[in-house]
Amino acid sequence: MCSQFQINSTTEKVALKFNVLASRNKHNLTIGKPLVRPTDTAPVITTSNTITSLKWGLQTGWGSKLIINARAETLLKKAFFNPLVTNRCIIPATSYYEWRKAGKSKIKTEIKLDKKNIFGFAGLHNNKNFTIITCAPHDSIKHIHNRMPVILNDLSTQEWLSKSLSLRQYSEILIPFEVDQFDIKELPELPKPYIENQRDLFE
Repeated sequence: MCSQFQINSTTEKVALKFNVLASRNKHNLTIGKPLVRPTDTAPVITTSNTITSLKWGLQTGWGSKLIINARAETLLKKAFFNPLVTNRCIIPATSYYEWRKAGKSKIKTEIKLDKKNIFGFAGLHNNKNFTIITCAPHDSIKHIHNRMPVILNDLSTQEWLSKSLSLRQYSEILIPFEVDQFDIKELPELPKPYIENQRDLFE
């Protein structure tokens, strides 16, 4: 499960990474986000090869809980996602966060590809909101959590945004990212009053 991520970059760098012309961006985007959480707005690249701003979390018709993640293994079997399988998108990020269980405690852990690298999560959207697709974790981080967001490599990035993507290719793309080692950093637990103040800043 992915419930927090960071995009610490610029519009120009994101556009260069994903081969999107910044001049085609029609939105007033804030690319640099110290922390993105569900219901926050974040930059998203759609199959039209443009960057737009969408909110994180899909609303359902049966409850108030947002769908922030979609499991790759059951994506094509869920009726809820059927209308969205052609609405594929990429969510740029520079890191994401998971909580490693240590006894009764949970340790917040920052996960990166490297200190400066921009990468993209595979996602779906409904033109207003998006969800991030998850898969089984890479061996090097499975001790942290039993899921990870689908991180696209350069080839699968092109395929994921291709309008001719076949259903067979989903299983080939939505897999754990292959990397020798992730850049992992465990973060110290912050005092509760500090956390509450930080929440106010981003809401």
